Amino acid sequence: MKKPVIVCIDDEPDVLNSLKIELKKAIGDQCIIETAEGGADALELLADLQADEYEIALVLSDYIMPDIKGDELLRKIHESSPETLTIMLTGQADLEALSNAIKYAKLYRYIPKPWQNEDLKLTVVEAVHSYLQDQKLTDEIHKRQEVNEELKLVNEALSASESRLSQFLEALPVGVSVYHPDGSIAYFNQTARDLLGADTIPESTAEQLAATYQLYVANTDELYPPDNLPILRALKGEFVKVDDVEIRQDGKRIAIEINTTPIFDASGNIVYAIAAFQDISDRKQAEKILADYHHTLEAQIDERTEQLQQAALAAEAANKAKSTFLANMSHELRTPLNSILGFAQIMEPSPNLTVENRENMRIIRRSGEHLLSLINEVLDLSKIEAGQMTLDPKNFDLYRLLDDLQDMFQLRVENQELQLRFQRDADVPQYVRTDDIKLRQVLINLLSNAIKFTQRGEIILRVIKLEKSGFMDLLESPTACFDTTRSIRDFSRTSSNSATVEWRDETEDLTVPGFFLLFEIEDTGVGIASEELGNIFKAFVQTASGQKIQKGTGLGLNISRQFVRLMGGEIVVESQLELGTTFKFEIPVGAVYAAELPAPQLNREVTGLEPNQQCYRILIVDDREDNRQLLVKMLSPLGFGVEQATNGQEAIEMWENWHPHLILMDVRMPVMDGYEATKQIKARIKQREQEQQGKGEMNISHPDSPIPKIIALTASTIEGRQAFALLVGCDDFISKPFRKTDIFDTLTKHLGVKYLYSNSTDFISIGDRNNLSGSIPNAALAYLPTLPAEWIDNMKQVIRSADFDLIVRTIDEIREHHPELAEILQGHLDNFDYQKILNLIAEAEDSDNADEGGTN
Repeated sequence: MKKPVIVCIDDEPDVLNSLKIELKKAIGDQCIIETAEGGADALELLADLQADEYEIALVLSDYIMPDIKGDELLRKIHESSPETLTIMLTGQADLEALSNAIKYAKLYRYIPKPWQNEDLKLTVVEAVHSYLQDQKLTDEIHKRQEVNEELKLVNEALSASESRLSQFLEALPVGVSVYHPDGSIAYFNQTARDLLGADTIPESTAEQLAATYQLYVANTDELYPPDNLPILRALKGEFVKVDDVEIRQDGKRIAIEINTTPIFDASGNIVYAIAAFQDISDRKQAEKILADYHHTLEAQIDERTEQLQQAALAAEAANKAKSTFLANMSHELRTPLNSILGFAQIMEPSPNLTVENRENMRIIRRSGEHLLSLINEVLDLSKIEAGQMTLDPKNFDLYRLLDDLQDMFQLRVENQELQLRFQRDADVPQYVRTDDIKLRQVLINLLSNAIKFTQRGEIILRVIKLEKSGFMDLLESPTACFDTTRSIRDFSRTSSNSATVEWRDETEDLTVPGFFLLFEIEDTGVGIASEELGNIFKAFVQTASGQKIQKGTGLGLNISRQFVRLMGGEIVVESQLELGTTFKFEIPVGAVYAAELPAPQLNREVTGLEPNQQCYRILIVDDREDNRQLLVKMLSPLGFGVEQATNGQEAIEMWENWHPHLILMDVRMPVMDGYEATKQIKARIKQREQEQQGKGEMNISHPDSPIPKIIALTASTIEGRQAFALLVGCDDFISKPFRKTDIFDTLTKHLGVKYLYSNSTDFISIGDRNNLSGSIPNAALAYLPTLPAEWIDNMKQVIRSADFDLIVRTIDEIREHHPELAEILQGHLDNFDYQKILNLIAEAEDSDNADEGGTN
């Protein structure tokens, strides 16, 4: 804040200096002292000070000055600064001048010259003090005036607010009443008066309201208890809401809802209580109607729930019956299949079989495997419906899989005089990661359908690599059929930007570069009618064309769709009647390196046991004679000691007396099943261990009485059987029908058995031979340079003659020295694929020529 200013005016500089010195002594730094030599100089100075917003507290002016007299100057100063006090210093001023100064210039004091210093100081101090006091008083007055103005505005606003509030309350469709702390009524709005039937504010207190206005407990003839009235409870500090009050007027009952709220002041004291109440007669009536309806609905729901529970129990029973049926059907079908396939495996490598009988045996085995695939198809559907189907991704050679499929179907399409073409884009990787078994099954199902419904023309399988999903483009196609358009759209949106494919294995997590593979199976067959497109993916549903052919179960497409979705993809179909059908499906896959593929294994024929091993005792437990004989014929010729039991009880007795090293335990048998027999054997072993430990012996196992390994055998495919078998004490689990290698590998795993093998590979399926044919560079070419040139020429001639038996005999000529190559050639011969045999012969000739060139 700026200090006030004292201005001294005189035409004599010495007087000004003296005056300034004395004033400085009198007031110190309390004020700023300025000087001016003459009236004009003074007026200019004052104008500057006012412009800078300084307060001019006091002006001391001489009377006699050249340019203007003192009284006239002070008058002008007063006009420009009315609050400024003035003092005149002179020894020559007349009475008129003084009178003018007092009248027009707010003259504070006249000091004659020469002045007395003390008188001057005292006068100046008093004048400054008077000025400051006047300013302070003026400020207070201004502040009070401002406060008064503000209060006036506040009062006006409050009055307006109260008026608006009153209007609001009067306009409310809800009754509002306000009560003083003593219970007297302070305010009723119009709605309150209307509801209570009062034209004016009643004189009664809150305690008298029930009697005054006939307030009753709803649906009774009792007056509402005064102590329980909501307003009285609010005056005690409660927030209350009730809807059990009735007003009775003129024979009418009005149900009301009351909300009461206490109002507190800053100290927490209750100063008012407000009640808001409204007519809820309509609501109560609606609630009654709703309650009656709810009661009726509850009765209906209880009845319907009972019906649904009965239906659910029936459905559960039906589902259980279906599962039981499937389990029994699987067991009953797999059990004889186990014998058929097992004995076929035993008989095929027999040297006593003629070529014709060996081929007949192959037909038996292939037919059995086809029947097994049909059984598995039905069981796969059951697993899919139960949500028990899982994904099993592997690294595999996609090119080899496609070649196998082409070889598999080539003979069939040639017999129907069709063409089968496989087209693969150049950028499709050879080695990929996904569930190869399910991919293979989907392709087999779709190719089988294409061949089945095509009488002339061709079938084309295309494989295209996509960086993102392309199914969104198919949404606009008028001939495309999806299971649901939304499922495709969601699949495309969520999958189109996929950059990696993550799979979880039992041993490790692998993240591989991801992309999509689009498979298209196009045929020139009979096509599918547009009205049938929506049903082709349904289980057990066949199109009109399928019903005419009367082949298949109607499950292939349903299972294919489920497999594709399980792999993270989607399948669609486009078809036009009499023009053909195209199935398309996309799946995300990962690219891998060849080194990441598992090493191929050749199954060789086991001929015996390596020497210097103990004589292993194997107990076979099965209620079916053919199943026992199958295992006996597999194991006895190799040198195993074998005994048989027909049920679990006999198995326990044989274990007690014969002490087998390993028990092959069927789980479904009469008298005692395999699970119970296993539990009893394991319990007895544990009991003996505890007894031995009590005697201080550490191990009850002895070469003559070993602790047996128990392997569960079952034809059931119910999920959880394997886990249950392990839970009851079995050491491993083998599903029927099994291969010889399953049994031999299990014996090696649990007993450490080592085998002797024949020089030739074990007879394997055509599909396995095709796998071998894809590995020619690793398995066969190493033997090609050693093939006799005479044999090569002879083979070329017999191939051209197309004499099947002669070709077989020619292959047998090299079987002893080159068993792997012989099996590969036999596989191509089984498929009548003479071109691949000739290709191998050409490779042999090239290798032989290269050898000769290298020796010169």
